[in-house]
Amino acid sequence: MRSAATGAPTFAGISGFATGKYIWDQTHMSNAVSLKSDTKGVYDFDISASSYNYLQDTQRNPFTVAATGTGFSPNGKITRMDGTNWQNVDAKGIWRSFGFDGPHEISFGVHGDRYELENPVYASTVWNATSSTGTGALYSTGVGETRTGALWFQDAWKLTPALKLTLGGRLESWQALGGFNVNTTTTRSGVITSITAINQPGLSSTNFSPKASVSFDPNKDWNITANFGEAYRYPTVTELYQNVTVGGVATFANPFLKPEQDFTGELNIERKWVDGRVRLTLFSERTSNAIVSQTNLVTNPATGAQTPTTVVSNVEAIQMRGVELSAEKDNMFVAGLQLFGSVTYVDSRILADASWAGINPLTNLPTTAVGKRVPYVPDWRARFGMTYRPNESWAYTVAARYSGKQYSTLDNTDIIPHVYGAFDNFFVVDMKTHYNATKNFAFDFGIDNIFNEQYFLFHPFPGRTFVLAGKYTF
Repeated sequence: MRSAATGAPTFAGISGFATGKYIWDQTHMSNAVSLKSDTKGVYDFDISASSYNYLQDTQRNPFTVAATGTGFSPNGKITRMDGTNWQNVDAKGIWRSFGFDGPHEISFGVHGDRYELENPVYASTVWNATSSTGTGALYSTGVGETRTGALWFQDAWKLTPALKLTLGGRLESWQALGGFNVNTTTTRSGVITSITAINQPGLSSTNFSPKASVSFDPNKDWNITANFGEAYRYPTVTELYQNVTVGGVATFANPFLKPEQDFTGELNIERKWVDGRVRLTLFSERTSNAIVSQTNLVTNPATGAQTPTTVVSNVEAIQMRGVELSAEKDNMFVAGLQLFGSVTYVDSRILADASWAGINPLTNLPTTAVGKRVPYVPDWRARFGMTYRPNESWAYTVAARYSGKQYSTLDNTDIIPHVYGAFDNFFVVDMKTHYNATKNFAFDFGIDNIFNEQYFLFHPFPGRTFVLAGKYTF
């Protein structure tokens, strides 16, 4: 952009405007192992374990830009994630007391996970040339760990050949420990003016989650299924302890987050044919202590600079109710032509949020979150398309996607479309051609967003995009 007064190039003095410039060096390692039996007899088992480790993860950014002009200041930030890691272990057993097709199939298992965060951010004198620990001075650090252990049990019971009842439950114990944060305040040029170090409180929660499902097949063409369940979603280690600014967006964790508690119910009615199906789904979900993140522009009173800032908080109660209709049919009108589609409507509402204290940025008046739509949940979504396969070698697909307006703020005040930070409604059409050249070679050519729809989902999404891919199978 250019200065309105002088016409000279400028970043408008916005702190972090050009900090999207960075150097990133990372080496990650993942490992996984699984062992599974499939005897279809009385007993079967499934054991799996995985691990993910940040062996090296260093990102160098300029701290800020000059107050005028387009120059970078030489000092910067070095954000490190080395040492961050997580592990997951699951073991499952199946007991078919009356054989493979008997009235009972009992399954049970154990789960364990551990997530560890290491996220120091160091000051550097020359952002693109200093060591990975810079000057050794900390702008911030976030460390901590979460652990979960769980036991679960389920019995799928065929009351009659057409009626199946599934009952189950999950007992979980979760804890967050070792949380520690260092936060600083700085001048525009990056000089540290104050330091705050906090040992965060340990958190723990033990919960039991029941579930039930009834499935009825009145005949081979129809199925009616009703599901109910309670579940808990625990805060992640980053939501609890990671305070960091990356690409000009500041993220502030919340070490006092409570687990989400979800009650969900669903009714599915499905009609099947030899080459197609149609399904109607009614669903309802009520969540207590919903974990919601939102991003707003925050003005620094000392410098006047605006920084996109993401905060994580618990919302006391939200509710989502809706309906979905989906269908697909092969050989429609002509052999090889498949039609498919779905349309979903969701009425999402914030029922209670006693801690909300927001201000409308346009009127500077207090707002309320109660009765507003839940962030990032569009009211309408739809997809429709067709695929034509004239033979085994070729497939031609055209598909359309629609999403209604989304909000990113709890009080739904982000109403201005087509700007950075907005979540617009959009209608996009894509096409793809697939060609099996040989038994081993396959090629794809496609055009995403054929009509070059311009829309934002926080940032501008790509316009018309051409895609070419090839695949060789041994």
